[in-house]
Amino acid sequence: MKTLKRNVLAIPFLIWFGLLVGIPLVYVVVLSFMSRDHLGNVVFRFTLENYQKVFDPIYLRVFANSFLLALLTGFITLLIGYPVAYITSQLEPKKRNLAIALFMLPFWISSLLRTYGWVILLGNTGLINNVLLALKIIDKPIPMMYKFSTTLIGTVYMLIPFMIVAIYNSVDKLDRSLLEASYDLGASKVKTFFKIVLPLTIPGIAGGFTLVFTPALGLYFISDLLGGGQTIFLGNLINTLVNRGRNRPLAAAFSVGMILLVTLVISIYGRITKDKGEGLFQ
Repeated sequence: MKTLKRNVLAIPFLIWFGLLVGIPLVYVVVLSFMSRDHLGNVVFRFTLENYQKVFDPIYLRVFANSFLLALLTGFITLLIGYPVAYITSQLEPKKRNLAIALFMLPFWISSLLRTYGWVILLGNTGLINNVLLALKIIDKPIPMMYKFSTTLIGTVYMLIPFMIVAIYNSVDKLDRSLLEASYDLGASKVKTFFKIVLPLTIPGIAGGFTLVFTPALGLYFISDLLGGGQTIFLGNLINTLVNRGRNRPLAAAFSVGMILLVTLVISIYGRITKDKGEGLFQ
């Protein structure tokens, strides 16, 4: 009875989790083992054919493309976001609050509109090419659209606020007395950073990487607009199978594969960062 009273506040969360996460997840898993008829309607007949198709070399390449995009997005946002978050944490309170507000400002604008902004910038008739042509630096427009690198730029831009905020929260909670003690003992700023700051902010790095890696696998509209469908990713494939291919069981199988991929990567990354963090303190 006492345990129930202590956990009573968690009951609404558990109900919400079960209704909005648990039931849809179970539905997707069950659907992935179903079949479909020639009209694309779901037939409740058990089959493993959907998962057999997942391991087709063509579809495995889609998994590889998505994994590479998410991995590069995570590393690039980390390289850019860590210095930004660290410098922000050193600012005066008023300037720090302003900087955080600027980081959050993109969330007030539709992701689709922000992606179209890159189309306006990078297109053959876009702002960059028009400026370069006007300055006579180039004779004809530089093709910058519909490439893997363009999709990567858009994904990094879209998700970097998650990395900055996650790392900032970790850096902001650092015990400043540890840094002062390190300086008093003769350690340089570089050594203090690698021996104290970096190990203590590994949870923030792991959290930021997770927040970036996971959505990077499924932001299909970015690759549609900036990549032009030249490189197929998991999000694009699932969207196409549902809306055009009328093959929801196969789309569900790929969704399960995406979930397993995210779970596996997060588990491996979490273990590595834990071991690294413990090693740095020894």
